[in-house]
Amino acid sequence: MQDNKPPAWSSQKSILIAAIIALAVLFGGYQIGKDMALRDNARQAAGR
Repeated sequence: MQDNKPPAWSSQKSILIAAIIALAVLFGGYQIGKDMALRDNARQAAGR
């Protein structure tokens, strides 16, 4: 039995996966940047 899915579905699926990956990367980068900024602020405050 063959799976004959229309090509439109596979392109939609790949777009959805790409969007999820992009959101995950952006969210991860935001969290890392926020964490680094907080550490930098704490270091500057302690250095005064």
